Amino acid sequence: MGERIQGSRRDTEYHLGLDTTMVNPVIKQIREGTIPKLRILNMESYVVQMAQCRIMGVSEEWIKKVAKANPARHQLFTVRKVDCAPVVGPADGQQLREGDIILTLNDQLITRVSDFDIMYDQESLDALVVRKGKEVRLRIPTVPTEDLETSRVVVFCGAVLQKPHHAVRQQISKLHSDIYVSARSRGSPAYQYGLAPTNFITHVNGVKTPDLDAFVREVSKISDNTYFRLRAMTFDNVPWVVTMKKNDHYFPMSEYVKDTSKPATWKIVSHRRSSDGAPVTAEGMDEEGADDGGEEVPENHSSLIPIHRCRL
Repeated sequence: MGERIQGSRRDTEYHLGLDTTMVNPVIKQIREGTIPKLRILNMESYVVQMAQCRIMGVSEEWIKKVAKANPARHQLFTVRKVDCAPVVGPADGQQLREGDIILTLNDQLITRVSDFDIMYDQESLDALVVRKGKEVRLRIPTVPTEDLETSRVVVFCGAVLQKPHHAVRQQISKLHSDIYVSARSRGSPAYQYGLAPTNFITHVNGVKTPDLDAFVREVSKISDNTYFRLRAMTFDNVPWVVTMKKNDHYFPMSEYVKDTSKPATWKIVSHRRSSDGAPVTAEGMDEEGADDGGEEVPENHSSLIPIHRCRL
């Protein structure tokens, strides 16, 4: 449904369709019992017409090839935005850059959106692009779509922390860490001391924490009702420091980890400790408060619960 036309009481409706040839390869894998593991180019692109391509340095030879390959639409694609590379891992110097005009991928001329379908099962692609008026050959790595989903969340002092999801990596030029604040609870220490969503946590008490593992390791060393420092970076690259007080009684640290063995299931890991040193789970908290003689929880206890209609 689209917008309402001025002066009319009726809404405009648009009926759109998707060519089945785009989804048939994936449907075929699903029918064969295989879970597709697709890969994509980590970039956004838009169409440029031949007049603009000439100005940007595309040769007449390539313009003739485009006219022959796609008589209906004489067009190529230029890179509008390249997603951020991950914080942890080697940087690849063969990445696309904003403003590149893509001529070929694996020696196939790219003039239609459907031509990009060759990326879904390739770990890397040989690309020929026009960059600053010159033709450049690149070896471009693709990104597994599994890395774009959220599979682990840490809740600490009321703040929801996770690895930056795809939408974040599309909108920022540099990732400062893999600890992204995506939400916070009202009344929590995170809310009280101003640790707001869209911030990146980079250090805990002066110790660098590039990922969630390092963060959990460092904050686990902090005693309850103790002040500590977090060094953070805002979404628009402004560094700042926040001093917070840990509160394990009302806001204990916990983790939600996606369980790949069961669909739509997450594993809950609690880091709160009871009086005997064992971690307190969501199931055991009421029992502990009512009767200290409850059943002992194993050291590495975790519980599995299904979460329905939950998007992180």
